[in-house]
Amino acid sequence: MNICIISDSKNGHLSQTRGLAQALIERASILAPQSEHRCIEWDVSKMPFWEKFFYKGETSTSLDLVLCAGHSTHLAALSLARKAKCLCMVCMRPSLPIFLFDLVLMPQHDLKVCQSAKGRIFLSKGALNSIKPSPNIDKKHSLLLIGGPSKEYGWDSEMLINQIGHIARQTQHPMLLTTSRRTPKDFIADIARSSPSIRIEPVERTPQGWIAKQLAASKDIWVTQDSVSMVYEALSSGAPVGILDMPRLDKRKGKISRITRGLHQLLQENRVSRFSQWAKNHQLPAAQALNESGRAADYILKHYPKLFT
Repeated sequence: MNICIISDSKNGHLSQTRGLAQALIERASILAPQSEHRCIEWDVSKMPFWEKFFYKGETSTSLDLVLCAGHSTHLAALSLARKAKCLCMVCMRPSLPIFLFDLVLMPQHDLKVCQSAKGRIFLSKGALNSIKPSPNIDKKHSLLLIGGPSKEYGWDSEMLINQIGHIARQTQHPMLLTTSRRTPKDFIADIARSSPSIRIEPVERTPQGWIAKQLAASKDIWVTQDSVSMVYEALSSGAPVGILDMPRLDKRKGKISRITRGLHQLLQENRVSRFSQWAKNHQLPAAQALNESGRAADYILKHYPKLFT
């Protein structure tokens, strides 16, 4: 099975397509060990828009499946799949009509209220990713993943620092905190003064792959509720997960956003706990590792036997 990922070079999108491709190849290697299974990546991030309509790839490699994520990759992926006469799947809710793709793998919270999940749609809990549980790795620390102001959530440094301080007082093992590009710059100095025992690694100092390694080594993980993709990556690591409360912005006339809807579902399923809940008994829900890339791969290999013909 030959898989091609059409990339826009964004790490979040690559995590989705690489996670799915890796899961597919792992399973295909068991189902068809006599065959070669591999994945290649072609970056179209610098390609002019009009060229994507006629994209034919960088070599004449035979392909069985084209994967993409990111709106700017859709046209190139469809063009390449048409030329290679192979399947084309997108790991998000696409900006183009769904019927153009053989399969759309989208987070459940992205499904529109009026939209049916039947046909060419596979629903996952959050975005697919490449994170896996690592039971053989020594769990060394608590990990705190800090986001920042967004369209739905504001920022309150005092509120966040108080939560982190409470957690630090109840935690016996080392704590590691990292930020995102949305985190206000003065937060690092503020948290360093208020909780000097916490090791801080700003996002600017973290190389590619650093987050995955820290997730694997974490006893438990806390994520600010604005960082929805990191919530699902934390769950995929197999560690207990807590949510750091952030101030909600205008509720848009009572409407619930897709991000809030997804978080509410995780809370109802007792997969995560808000800080305000944890503060009552200082216990996070038992770990329930997600493996949505693996579940998606199982679905694809069952419903698309063309991949092995």
